[in-house]
Amino acid sequence: MAATVAGLIRGRDVVADAQSLSIIAAAQLDVDGLAFSEVIDVLENADFVQGVRRQGRKILSFTETVPYYDDLYGKLGKAWRDREPTILEQQLLVVVDKLSAKPIPFEDLENAAGLDKSDIPLLLKVGTDAGLVQTIRSIDGDIAYSPFFGFENPALLEELVQNHGSGRLAEEFAAIRGQQGLPINSATYPLLTDAVARGLVMAPTVTLPNGADQQFAALPYVPDTRLLTSRKPIVEKALAILACLRCAQHYGGYSSLSASGLINVIGKLLDPNRGFLYPNSAHKRQYALMRNAGIIYFAPDTRAGGSWVTPTFVDSQDNREALNLARDLILFGEGLTSRVDDADARSALDLGTGYSAPMQTMHRTRDRVMPTSEHLEKIFEAAMGRAEL
Repeated sequence: MAATVAGLIRGRDVVADAQSLSIIAAAQLDVDGLAFSEVIDVLENADFVQGVRRQGRKILSFTETVPYYDDLYGKLGKAWRDREPTILEQQLLVVVDKLSAKPIPFEDLENAAGLDKSDIPLLLKVGTDAGLVQTIRSIDGDIAYSPFFGFENPALLEELVQNHGSGRLAEEFAAIRGQQGLPINSATYPLLTDAVARGLVMAPTVTLPNGADQQFAALPYVPDTRLLTSRKPIVEKALAILACLRCAQHYGGYSSLSASGLINVIGKLLDPNRGFLYPNSAHKRQYALMRNAGIIYFAPDTRAGGSWVTPTFVDSQDNREALNLARDLILFGEGLTSRVDDADARSALDLGTGYSAPMQTMHRTRDRVMPTSEHLEKIFEAAMGRAEL
């Protein structure tokens, strides 16, 4: 939770309304409101935030000095060790790390992670309850995996499908390559919907004007693999941009964007001589989640006496990289480039349109999805080199 909040606030300098930030952190990052104060305590102890103003246990404001992501995770890891985690916590970290690389049969977990066999049932229960470990039943027995396996190895999943897959499996994965940020549902893309619920495919969710939740599936291949691990917050921002623009393309009503219009929006925001979109009655709804992710802020209407908003780019290194990655995903289906403040933007922390990050989508959809285990089981068997699809 501390790492995800650090990714959200990096580059803001001053967070003047920490309670508004806590609302966004709860809605978009699943940081429980009751844990927010402790999260800020962790960041303060790691010297990532300073000048924290408190009212009792309530955090009022602070300034941030969050380092770049490669340093961020190392320093938070040291802070975690300094808090003297229990043996169970340390073992669970090892299990999740091993499972993020590849699925492992239950009977092999003891040797693969150096565990005591008697500890495995409790570790699996805690990991499952936390959404960090999932299981699937195969012909040869149960297999454990982590949602981070799919999130950190999208190229592997695609390669397995391309090299061995056929029928619906390959067809639905090809559909994502044809349109990164593909709107899916269980009727049109049953296998993808199930893969999202299992944590194998990334799919941020946007709440539509009618209150329905719409998933936008993506397989974000990037040349810099750190974007899928230590710099994952940039990918999260890129996926939020992608979902927002696809929502505007497919569900924008009379003001729906064309496919080329998506690229134009990104180009206008990145343009150093512009950096904003002209006011429109739909902008406040369509771009609220990009505002919540700290990518834009809503400036006043540029028209005299106007009551609409002007989406304006928060020009930071992270946001530029996220916008460029989103543009490459739209144009090419994969990232082809690797490109290594405003006081109003820093205070734009109020909650808007509902948005769920990929991990949240997995948690909220898996119980509602009818599993298609026979297809997904083949992915796991192939991933472990035990069988061909």
